[in-house]
Amino acid sequence: MKRVLLSLALFSQLAVASPHLAAVDADVFAPSLAAKAQSLDIAGAEPFGQQTFAVRDKGQPLGVLVPGKGLLRVDMNACFIGWSRDGKTLANLTPTIGFGQFKGEACEDVTSIGVISQKDDGELKIAVIYTATTLVQTSLVAVVLAYDPQAHAFVVDNALTKRVNSADIDSVPKIRLFYAAHPGTVSIFDSKKYTARITRWCEEGNLSCDDVTLDSRSKLSGNSILLQGKTININCPDVCDFRGYVFENNNYSYSFINNDFASWTMEIFKGKQVIDSVQGKMR
Repeated sequence: MKRVLLSLALFSQLAVASPHLAAVDADVFAPSLAAKAQSLDIAGAEPFGQQTFAVRDKGQPLGVLVPGKGLLRVDMNACFIGWSRDGKTLANLTPTIGFGQFKGEACEDVTSIGVISQKDDGELKIAVIYTATTLVQTSLVAVVLAYDPQAHAFVVDNALTKRVNSADIDSVPKIRLFYAAHPGTVSIFDSKKYTARITRWCEEGNLSCDDVTLDSRSKLSGNSILLQGKTININCPDVCDFRGYVFENNNYSYSFINNDFASWTMEIFKGKQVIDSVQGKMR
């Protein structure tokens, strides 16, 4: 196969496979992919050449998605997504199968990749369909990626990923329909110590919502947590002023309180005792 060095300036010349994706030769990324995968303790990593795509949004080039696979343990392959901003070098890797909610599953293949969001949606979202195995079965599982324009990178939308797989939806067209019917409203909390994706799954316009998901990650340890919660409202039912969100996890609770919407406070409680409190911005 002829190796082609691609740059973002050449993206517009590629044949568009979908409104946002265009096929790219993955050979150029293979050496750096294998080297960077060692940071995830993955050996012998290589890209899925037929599932490597340049990504565009609103006519602008964003980068290249490079799905890869390698050996995490002697008897287990794991998968990840490489991301190149310039079409030449890899900026970062995002672990998928074999990690997080898919820990304990072995990755076999990538069957398809496609955009599930519409052009007017708040976030660009892409679904990656994997073949994964456990000790008892082989199945198709989906990982949903969301583009963060501030970080110029994709992150795993763990909340939507979990909902899609709980509904046994295993193809890009079906996920696109599911997402259109259950879009959710995403807010991102950012502070020095934590970043969190908060998704409201209630219909837009409802101040009170008992179906809210927290996908929070510590910037210090890298540990993450996925919880269900609800909005915090006061003066209900007369006025029902929105104040923030609260999420429960056994004896722990996580609250996000807005301060006149100029800034937000995240507090972590153990019982009734505050064990951490940080200020941040919500976008």
